Amino acid sequence: MADFELQGMPVWVYSKDADSKASIAPSRLVEGTVGEHFSLDPADVAGYRFVSSEGTLTGTFDEKTMHTVTFYYRRADIAETEKIHGKYLRMLASVQPVDEIESTTPLGQKLWADSYMKVVERVATRDGKFWYQLADSRWVAYDMQTMKLTDNDGRTTKPVSEWNRPTTWAPKPFVARATIDYLPGGDVAVYAQPYGREIGRVVHGAVVDITERVDDPSGVVWYHVAQHGWLSGIYLHFNN
Repeated sequence: MADFELQGMPVWVYSKDADSKASIAPSRLVEGTVGEHFSLDPADVAGYRFVSSEGTLTGTFDEKTMHTVTFYYRRADIAETEKIHGKYLRMLASVQPVDEIESTTPLGQKLWADSYMKVVERVATRDGKFWYQLADSRWVAYDMQTMKLTDNDGRTTKPVSEWNRPTTWAPKPFVARATIDYLPGGDVAVYAQPYGREIGRVVHGAVVDITERVDDPSGVVWYHVAQHGWLSGIYLHFNN
């Protein structure tokens, strides 16, 4: 008489973008017989890097439990993402939104000068650029010459001077030690002044001394890294 092996409940495996939660690869079904061990690892996805997982990665197939595992990835050109609440971009000139970061494909109508758009997310790319996602899902690359980040939605009057980003800065003394927090094996740009000219790069993991800080009215904090230059605070982990 033939021996039959009873199939256990399968494991469903999904691959998703960590920020948009969109699927970036076909789902797959992992099957095995009752009592058989399973162990799951994230598959390579072109243009993405693995960041986290959700669900049971190791276990044993049985007759009752169907497992679901989700592997989350982030685009390889993205260094940092941040959800934003209560912020708007005021357009200082006409700007054409695009369909995604680092894209040149226009999407929808232009944003005209003196218009306001709510923003919901900020993305820093590995080459030091900032992108903002509008509430309607379109993207714009941040340019201090054409836009300004503000708490004002355009219906509240604020002094004109508040719209103008300073061309000279008033740094405040700030003494601390920090570690460059970027991507393993990578390096980040430092600037002659906040939003200024790139003058060098500092490698991930380097321990640096901070001597000054500048608080941008838009909410971005810049730090002066001794013997290097200015760097946005999102790339620094302050040591205790």
